[in-house]
Amino acid sequence: MRKTIILAAAAASCGLMPGVALADAREEVVTGLTRCANLTEDRQWLDCYYAAAQPMRAQLGLSPAPQAQLKLLYAQPKAQPLPSSVARAAVNSGPPPMPKSAGMLAMWGGDDVVQNTPVKSFENKPAGFVITLPDGQVWQQTPEDKARRPADWRMPASAMRVTVTQGAMGTFNLKMNDENTFHKVKRVR
Repeated sequence: MRKTIILAAAAASCGLMPGVALADAREEVVTGLTRCANLTEDRQWLDCYYAAAQPMRAQLGLSPAPQAQLKLLYAQPKAQPLPSSVARAAVNSGPPPMPKSAGMLAMWGGDDVVQNTPVKSFENKPAGFVITLPDGQVWQQTPEDKARRPADWRMPASAMRVTVTQGAMGTFNLKMNDENTFHKVKRVR
């Protein structure tokens, strides 16, 4: 217990001193996870894993990991440094991944892919409209839908909200605001 208090006080004082750069919490977590790799028993590995997340828990203001988990983590030998080929994942580097097909159930349609989301920009092109969402997703009207239901929206993009649902047979339906009709679209980006 005394070691824990001393360790916590030392960590807190380092955080208060100007010019002391603390390592990135994500990197500390990954480094801690490598210490857990030697554990073969699932429960011990999971406890070690939870303890390794302590730097991120502290950064987010969450409750600390239990002492038993922290002891298990620090009892493990330090792992070798991560190879330079292991790069940190980019945060908010673009739109979310493309939606996956629902398989056999796609025949009848599926869940919302985008739900009541604001529109960043809107363009009406000869091949159909193109809508860009704040997270980078780009949806384009299919040419067949353009021929049947050309969009004639005159409101600014800031007043538009869209919902995109999985349609039948792997298609996607876009509904603008509270309209009763939908447009067939495909995800471009």
